Amino acid sequence: MAYRLKLNNTVEENVTRILDEQLEKAQYQLSESSIEESANAIHDARKRLKKSRSLLRLVRKSLDKGVYKDEKNALRDIGRSLAPARNGEAYQKTLNHLLKRYDDMLDLQAFSDLQQGLLDFHRSKLRSLTEEAEPMISVVSALKESRSRLSKLELQKTGWDALRKNLKRNYQQGQERFSVAYEEGSDRTFHEWRKRVKDLWYDLRLLQPTWSPVLSAFKAEAHQLAKYLGDDHDIAELRDFLTHHPTVNVQESHLMVLLPLMGDRQQELRQQAKPLGQRLYAEKPNAFVKRMGDYWYSQVST
Repeated sequence: MAYRLKLNNTVEENVTRILDEQLEKAQYQLSESSIEESANAIHDARKRLKKSRSLLRLVRKSLDKGVYKDEKNALRDIGRSLAPARNGEAYQKTLNHLLKRYDDMLDLQAFSDLQQGLLDFHRSKLRSLTEEAEPMISVVSALKESRSRLSKLELQKTGWDALRKNLKRNYQQGQERFSVAYEEGSDRTFHEWRKRVKDLWYDLRLLQPTWSPVLSAFKAEAHQLAKYLGDDHDIAELRDFLTHHPTVNVQESHLMVLLPLMGDRQQELRQQAKPLGQRLYAEKPNAFVKRMGDYWYSQVST
């Protein structure tokens, strides 16, 4: 099923259904995928965990505070246990994308040892998670437990009231972090903005049935912005890894060439992201939520 609300169901029914679908698929992928498929399975499972956490964040004000905190943290911890294997793959892809983008300026052969080192690192992290039974068994067991608890989730509010407060909060935080990111220009502030942009993208996917032609276009713009900021974050993570990780053989000559190119590419991505951010966050938070609420009430009676 698509990650979206069914307007003929209650919000609580939608939330429990979507959480169950996402965690069931993540559980299946991690349990049934072959070793050869494990990298894709881990990547997809982490995306499903992020969508589940974003959904919990959207209905946060409708949940018991302790329940929200416990369930959000449980899903976060499962995702973190999968992160090393996923990060190894991201390092490889990010380096390869940089080399391809600037290939006319580089001697690509000079980076073959570094590429092999990142590949070996990724494989070692993947093996430690998939070839020994205990780590993956623990992850799948934690997923099952979360799925079981979340199937009994109860909301304290109904209808639009269950969604509107945190929809406003997510949007307002996105606006604020957008401003801070361009004021400070740090990797950290751009990453913090990216988190709320992804929430906006997920929220629009959920709400799309309330007016599909309009929200489909809005959603696509939010997705593109999330991709720009995701690529920016991947470069920041690769830079941090190459400059601080002792197990990969990084030569000083690699860093002398790559670090300026990383900065150049991040500047380009941030320039592309800015007008998208200005358009997506052009409304006042109250106006944005009122508009989404009007779409909601045009389709749903309560």
